[in-house]
Amino acid sequence: MIALLATIVGIGMLLLIHEAGHYFAARAVGIRVEVFSLGFGPRLCGWQRNGCDFRLAAIPLGGYVKVAGEDPSRGPVPGDLFYATALQRLLFYSGGILMNFLFAFLMVPLLFILGVPFEAPVAGSVTPGGSAWQAGVRPGDRVLEVGEQPIHGFRNIATAIALAPKEAAIPLLLQDAEGQQRRVELTPAYDAERGFQEIGIGPLVRFTALPDSPTAEQLGAGAIIQTINGYPVDDPLLIALLLDEARVNATPLQVGYLSADGNPAIAEVTAQPVPLEDLPPQLGISVLMDEVQAVDGLLQSILQKQDRLLSLDGQPVRNLATLSRALHDGNNLSGLVILRQGSVLPTQVFPHLQAADLRASLELGPPSDARYWVDPQGAAAAAGLRSGDRIMRIDDQPTAGFPALRDAVQAHAEANAASQRSTPLQVTFLAAGATDVQTAAVTLAPVPVATFDFGMEVVFETVRSPSPLVALRVGTVEAKRMIGEVLTTVQRMATGDIDSKNLGGIITIGTVTHSFASMGIIPLLFFLCMISVNLGVLNLLPIPALDGGHILFALFEILFRRPVSVVVQNVFNVVGVFLVLGMLIFVTLMDINRLLQ
Repeated sequence: MIALLATIVGIGMLLLIHEAGHYFAARAVGIRVEVFSLGFGPRLCGWQRNGCDFRLAAIPLGGYVKVAGEDPSRGPVPGDLFYATALQRLLFYSGGILMNFLFAFLMVPLLFILGVPFEAPVAGSVTPGGSAWQAGVRPGDRVLEVGEQPIHGFRNIATAIALAPKEAAIPLLLQDAEGQQRRVELTPAYDAERGFQEIGIGPLVRFTALPDSPTAEQLGAGAIIQTINGYPVDDPLLIALLLDEARVNATPLQVGYLSADGNPAIAEVTAQPVPLEDLPPQLGISVLMDEVQAVDGLLQSILQKQDRLLSLDGQPVRNLATLSRALHDGNNLSGLVILRQGSVLPTQVFPHLQAADLRASLELGPPSDARYWVDPQGAAAAAGLRSGDRIMRIDDQPTAGFPALRDAVQAHAEANAASQRSTPLQVTFLAAGATDVQTAAVTLAPVPVATFDFGMEVVFETVRSPSPLVALRVGTVEAKRMIGEVLTTVQRMATGDIDSKNLGGIITIGTVTHSFASMGIIPLLFFLCMISVNLGVLNLLPIPALDGGHILFALFEILFRRPVSVVVQNVFNVVGVFLVLGMLIFVTLMDINRLLQ
């Protein structure tokens, strides 16, 4: 409730700041203000002062200042907008924009004196084969600069990369865990799904008990989870494997953690089973991730792309976690069975590796011949299928990949539900190592699921300036960076380098503002500074019906010593209204689509 109230107050404050800029600018140049409104639509409440109606309106989607004589076709009257000179009108329309920028330039340095929390500018994960991975960025590397631009938080990294010139090499200054600095150069790749450039790194996260959960209460406030069943929690794939095994075997987890006072402790955490009636019937398989997609470092002399890692010490390789666990257990990978171009390789001699080295140098993906991991408690396992089997057809429908297989299973389940029957699914498959296909009748059934009170949270660091002078310098640089980012974003969207699906409207702004408000007053104010700069820049653009369009008219009159004709202004403003309404509808639909996803 407090965060919601802070969100409403924060957004209202931004609107108040912008409109106050127009109000004071109008008063300064002698233009009479008739209405100062927060919100649109019917007046809810307010007061009269100096001939102005200060009001709160019913629709909280903006605000406006109404001045006298906004119709350029009527005769000029002292105090009217169009009685004022072009320079005075220019100052009036610029007032809100200047106030937006002034708010950010004054507030940001103050916030840096108090300390601003940022997502740690550390590579928590690096996608093997991606731009960062190829350039030598490794998990744990701290990014100090991107393109000689100092970095405060992970957001700065992602933004700088997204807004960099297309297909241009970008230098990064890194610092490893030992404090050693080095420079690398990389070229971002465009991510069509996300709609902007990226380099394949993720933020630093920590494994944690979910807030207000029984596990959080059991471990105590401020507990830092370090291990699960003795394995470090910095390996997400391995932790997912351990949680899945605990679900299958119905065994508790041994959670190692540091208590709030810094003492190590171990707690036994049990899973909460989900009732089977709440789960959908399914086949009980998942994609096998055992084919080499990218390889680097010491493993390049042994593995090649498209090699398949069939098993390790007699156990099938499900994904990279299978290999990580062996290394954590002190074993090497000498028992790894490698299939290359249809032939099993002789036993290989692997170098000594740490699990972190393995994750940094090897990427595994699904095999090209569509083989699957079979859940030991699922319907497929009960019918005789095993991990590594290749599923070829479902009910005589070819299934060349997992999407086709998923669709066929879903269609069968829907047909069963419609007929209120439980007809078995006919699965044609080729068992691992076999040459003849087999057929099994599989009755779809729920796979037992248990939930744990665990999740991941991004690690934040507080950036605080040591003195007011340093804060002023850092804050000014940060405010200027905000302005540059908005201008570059508009440019990149115009050229198509950033997809328009990244636009957000009032719903996105409200949602993100609420998340910052939940973190505290300083993160909220910092975010409001960012939004204030966005509002200032967008209002500065020569968009019809917005401040920038009116500024364009005033500049034209100043330069050419004659006003734009009334007809042109009216047409320009009508077109602008439709453009703005269309944009508002578009970004709102984008917001709703994000919520539905």
